[in-house]
Amino acid sequence: MSRQTEGTGTLIEFSTNPWNKLVAFLQGDFKRCLVIIGGQADGFFGLTYHTKLTERLNASGWSICQALFTSWYAGYATATLEHDNEDLDMLLQKLMERGVQEFVLLGHHTGAQDVLFYMQNGQFVEKISHVIFQGGLRDPKKWKLDAATEALYRETAQRMVEDGRGNQLMPPAMHPIPISAYRFLALGGMQGVQDFFNPAQSEEEMAEWIGHIRIPTLVLFCSEDVYRVTHAEKTELLDKIQTCIDADVTCKWLAGACDEHLNFLKGFEDEVVGYVFGFLADEEHKRFEREEEIRREHEAETKRGRSIVYQKSHLKRSVSQSSISSGGSNK
Repeated sequence: MSRQTEGTGTLIEFSTNPWNKLVAFLQGDFKRCLVIIGGQADGFFGLTYHTKLTERLNASGWSICQALFTSWYAGYATATLEHDNEDLDMLLQKLMERGVQEFVLLGHHTGAQDVLFYMQNGQFVEKISHVIFQGGLRDPKKWKLDAATEALYRETAQRMVEDGRGNQLMPPAMHPIPISAYRFLALGGMQGVQDFFNPAQSEEEMAEWIGHIRIPTLVLFCSEDVYRVTHAEKTELLDKIQTCIDADVTCKWLAGACDEHLNFLKGFEDEVVGYVFGFLADEEHKRFEREEEIRREHEAETKRGRSIVYQKSHLKRSVSQSSISSGGSNK
């Protein structure tokens, strides 16, 4: 399947570290912006539906921005969620300087972890109106190692962390890309710092990771060729998510539409674009209705206030006239 490899927009530099120049590609010049935070290997235009989504949202007054973070490509093995959080802070700051007032964060694959982490630790959380997660389902059987080898690797990483060497690299034979012990445990361990979407979690455990979300949320899950959850597992997972997030949650499941291991959609680009656009349009309508309700309540309150003032004024005049009348009769 072909992917878009070019587009019209503005390339901006947003990092403050001269030794770590980070750039973002902005398409559109509007006050509302959807920021795409891709997975470890996505890169620019990593989503097959990017072009269609850009066209649809640009026509409705939304810009789209995709950015290069420290953790992209091989950088994922030594970067952390804290690094991505700092990068996203700098990106949003730069976009606000360009006039953007409202953001939607779309996290794809491991980018979904960045979104969740940012909503709890970001500097500009109040500027985020919606969040979207696509392909964030964690496969608990992803690590294809025999039990003894896996135990050895985890024991090695755990010992390094306990010895204060968590930022040092694991032995080369234990991972195809040089990876720190801390990152190894975070990416592969149950209840690791990046274990946000895991079907094996209890509702209480999942709430610790996603319970801080308080804004409208869209979750797009896709099934994988290798890792296919059962209908019961899917229903249980979505129920947990909707229970843990204290806001409007829209969940869509694209059965057979996506390979989570290879991180790309398979012919369902139009459906995803429709879901994202529909979600934003529906939430905008809901917000308009809430604002209208508040306006009507304010008008009603103002009218009641005016009525009370009028009644008090009328009563005061009546009392005054009565006093004058009484005084005249005494004379």
